[in-house]
Amino acid sequence: MSTCSHVSPCGCHKSTLETQPADGCLQHLRRVVGHAARFLPVQGPLGVFIHYNTLRSFQHRRFEEAVLEGAGLYKAEPYLSEEAYQLERGRGRILDEDIDAVLSREPDLEFLPGRLSRRVLRRAMLIPGVRRVNGINISWQLEEGGWLDSFRSDLPPASAAALCGDSPQALWEACLARVKPQPAPPPVMPKRPRDVVLAHYGIDMDALIHPPLIRLTGAYLDQGIAYWPMPHRDRGLLKAARKIMPQPFSIFPAHLGGVRTAFLRQEAAGMDAEAVVLEALEQLGLPQSHWEDFVTEELLALRGWAGMVHMLEQDASLAPHDRVRCSLMEFLALRLTYTVAALKDIAGDTSAWRSTPVPAPRFDPLTHVARVFDVVQLLGITSSGLAALADEEMARLVQEILASHEIERRRLLHLAYERRHERRVLIPLAKHRSMPGVVPSSNRLVAQVLFCIDEREESMRRALEEVDPAIETVGVAGFFGVAINYAGIDDAGGVSLCPVVVDPRHAVREVPAEEHEHLHRRRQGRRRFWGGLARNGFISSRTLVRGWFSTACLGFLSLFPLALRVLTPLAFGRFTRFLNRAFLPEPRTEFAFMRDDAASRDATTGLMHGFTTEEQAECVYEVIGPAGLHKGHARLVVILGHGSTSLNNPYESAYCCQACGGRTGAPNARLFALVANRPAVREVLRAKGVVIPEDTWFLGGYHDTCNEDIHFFDLDLLPETHCGDLTRVHQSLDKARTLNAHERARRFEAAGHPVAPESSLRHVQERAEHIGEPRPEYGHCTNAVAFVGRREITKGLFMDRRAFLASYDATKDPSDEALARVLQAAIPVCYSINLDYYFSAVDNDVYGSGTKLPHNINGLLGVMNGYQGDLRTGLPAQAVEIHEPVRILFIVETAPERLMKVIRADEELSEIVGNQWIRLVTMDPDDGHVEVYREGVFEKLTGNEEPLPVASSSLAWYEGKMEHLALARIEPKAA
Repeated sequence: MSTCSHVSPCGCHKSTLETQPADGCLQHLRRVVGHAARFLPVQGPLGVFIHYNTLRSFQHRRFEEAVLEGAGLYKAEPYLSEEAYQLERGRGRILDEDIDAVLSREPDLEFLPGRLSRRVLRRAMLIPGVRRVNGINISWQLEEGGWLDSFRSDLPPASAAALCGDSPQALWEACLARVKPQPAPPPVMPKRPRDVVLAHYGIDMDALIHPPLIRLTGAYLDQGIAYWPMPHRDRGLLKAARKIMPQPFSIFPAHLGGVRTAFLRQEAAGMDAEAVVLEALEQLGLPQSHWEDFVTEELLALRGWAGMVHMLEQDASLAPHDRVRCSLMEFLALRLTYTVAALKDIAGDTSAWRSTPVPAPRFDPLTHVARVFDVVQLLGITSSGLAALADEEMARLVQEILASHEIERRRLLHLAYERRHERRVLIPLAKHRSMPGVVPSSNRLVAQVLFCIDEREESMRRALEEVDPAIETVGVAGFFGVAINYAGIDDAGGVSLCPVVVDPRHAVREVPAEEHEHLHRRRQGRRRFWGGLARNGFISSRTLVRGWFSTACLGFLSLFPLALRVLTPLAFGRFTRFLNRAFLPEPRTEFAFMRDDAASRDATTGLMHGFTTEEQAECVYEVIGPAGLHKGHARLVVILGHGSTSLNNPYESAYCCQACGGRTGAPNARLFALVANRPAVREVLRAKGVVIPEDTWFLGGYHDTCNEDIHFFDLDLLPETHCGDLTRVHQSLDKARTLNAHERARRFEAAGHPVAPESSLRHVQERAEHIGEPRPEYGHCTNAVAFVGRREITKGLFMDRRAFLASYDATKDPSDEALARVLQAAIPVCYSINLDYYFSAVDNDVYGSGTKLPHNINGLLGVMNGYQGDLRTGLPAQAVEIHEPVRILFIVETAPERLMKVIRADEELSEIVGNQWIRLVTMDPDDGHVEVYREGVFEKLTGNEEPLPVASSSLAWYEGKMEHLALARIEPKAA
């Protein structure tokens, strides 16, 4: 250990750095690492895959600024490609009037007085659009691409007429004479040692460091998949690595031999992670002012693993099994130890990299000339006209052309893309609102069914109301107001069933009914037996002798179930469920949700056991109150939670209920029904103005959005007087799920076309059971709209499974308290889903996880490409391939001033709305006029160019079509 006392770049004395860092230096390091962690993904392990705003760390910035900053930090794309937008323009998805409307809101400047303005220039560059100039293909375009043989064939008529007496060669020479070739950019200073080593030595340090770092981190975080658990995990990642890696016969790749010595020295000196990081920063010659950028870049180089470590550090309960101690500082210390060792071996000096410039990427100096040459054709400026421009005028023309660069054009095209989507929704919706109701009202409904606001339930609700107009559907957040920590009879521990922004305070447990205790004990015994058998088989396959024996003896037998699973997935799935029911007894269960003692509290978890009657009533009121269900309830009210089950799908929880934390909403639905049936709860509700008839019965249920199965709970409690009501509802739901499957199947090429509804149901059920199906369902890939208002406004309107539908009645909410509760649940959930899909679609390689084909599951944590890649975050290509990346359009049935009062009262909602991460619209509850929120003010919707088609049924409108469809009014023919 050094005894020198001179000051390092960070300000610490070397004699104290290896043992105890200075407090100021240490505090600064902690701030730096904490700030860098903000840019890491917040995606937890696979079992709790939750949609979130990919650029949440930039949420304090305006959307258009944030996507550019995010693109720079993550080296990603902010929007779709210019070619993609022009393709959408070619097929009418973007109209020229949309581009004109967007440009009319942009700052204008007449930079050539009387002749040319910025708005005219940009319009020409967007309609028909500029040709691709990527900086390295210009010579080929001039010599082989035909640029000098003829002018563009898609010129506007006026421009083509102006250029008819000119030649491309003359115009090119004029551009060469008036536009200075762009000088080569100077070398750039490196951000990481890897940049210098790659440029000057041809060695990618990440390719050296990442494989061992991934293996160590993966083994440390492993959730029981590995045969041998990593030793010393109780000591932390860094200390475990220091104990394991210096062992005899440890193998270090080329250029990493110094890691062993570094680990031994750190262990001998008793250095903790912070001391290791500070020492590495000193060895790399980094002053404190550069720490933040450097640490951020190093963590983002392996951001999937770094993000997982950080998530488990913040909440260890996210780990499905082994809750190991995690520390992002230890991960950084391990990474920098490898970095310093590799840099010392390759370059000899660990600090010289900071002053070694890196050559700029390849560049063609004619880039600016080629861009001007392309644009002046669109403007109809001839070679003589270009030559006649004064120097100042030419300079302003070139400056404006270069300011309208590719990213800027893509921004404008994206705004036009969103504008047309907005008008394709709002104009038909306003027309539908002004027309009479599709279905006449009745004295009393046969049933009411409460669905989650999930946009996948839009088609299910529409189908149910089509097959049985006497049934009303209601949309509420899928946790149904009961934020609980829940454990089923087979669960080892509880899980949170509520939005991720909510911390459950109540524990609810599923327990066997007293008379079925013996069945429960038998079930637990058989589960332990089968679990032990499966575990032994799992271990045996990974051992030398038993692995050979089990492969030789059992491998052949496994071919038969595998063949059946592939060839007849649905039949095999039904057969395995039959065996499961035959082997495992199914006791009747109850929920332990009552709490009589207000002080009853679990000392370990801090969770209250169950709910008091007043708390139960409040939960029910927060759901049916905002929905306007104050009285006149049907005899049967079904609470239908939802989830999704599919085979061999690492992203299964992404398809479940996001309002339930990426899990099924079945327990919430069941609990809500049990609570709402209690007379004591109804008595409290009556005092709040909610009068539930005595003959109304609430029934919990579950809808699987993948295989379309529907189940009901606690049927043994249903009064005999309601059996007829249940039979009708069950039959109507059965018809509706068949139609829903048919509507879903129109997007699946494998379903074949045309296909009957019954065949469609079988097809979606087979998809859920198929071991090789990469698209068991498309999830939220069609999301684009959220409507918060009365169901009567959207009833009978085909919305193509694109709209989240939240029931809210502004006429029964004079204080706007109900609106606040609805928006506080709906906006965070819906906008998170929407933006996860947006960013995964615009750059699937960076923000998404790429194609599923090379994905491997690592330790039940996440997926990675191959066997030693970074953990992939975001959604796979198969989940977003038909998604239209637009910011979600929130339509709220209320007055603008009432809506903004609620928005401004909530800090998160104010940030989301104020920075335009969503698009916001109001629909007046009285006359239905629509106002759009733009730049802090509401503007009344005008125009009537979008039609409202009318069809006799949903099937008649969508049949034979695979693309996204316009809104349509469904008017069933009279019988």
